[in-house]
Amino acid sequence: MGDKVGILIRKATLKDASLLFLLALELMAHNRNLNKKDKVRYELLELVPNIRILWKKWVTKNITSPNGYVLVASFNGKTVGYSLNFIKENTKVYLVKKTGYVGDLYIKRGYRNKGIATKFKELAFKWFRKKGMKYVSIAVHSKNVKAHLIYKKWGFFDYHIEMRKKL
Repeated sequence: MGDKVGILIRKATLKDASLLFLLALELMAHNRNLNKKDKVRYELLELVPNIRILWKKWVTKNITSPNGYVLVASFNGKTVGYSLNFIKENTKVYLVKKTGYVGDLYIKRGYRNKGIATKFKELAFKWFRKKGMKYVSIAVHSKNVKAHLIYKKWGFFDYHIEMRKKL
């Protein structure tokens, strides 16, 4: 599944869990960094001490579940990104019962703008369609303007705004 020279995108295996965790930590650090000037937002992104155990359990579930689809990108043999996708149950009051959900999409700095994220999106959309999904959601931190613009370019629209307040 590699279009550009040296880039390989494949389905993740359980052997990838440790490397994926390191990439997930980079993603979480990136989100915290975007919010470092706002004490409340920064606080909301603090990680629990057992993050490694919880995250590995989460990624393992999505690697092994028929309702999960985790992708890994490698560039010349080095893991440089991942995309964690799954099928999400909607609230029972809506006619649309399930949607595809892009939970994480991360590319290491230095490997961005090489078409990796677009390939992740294409493969995830293909998988969601195969699973019968008619809609896909993606979340983005409000300070991550660049990602927000990319997702809009891909056809996503602002649907739900979640707001928070410290008490």
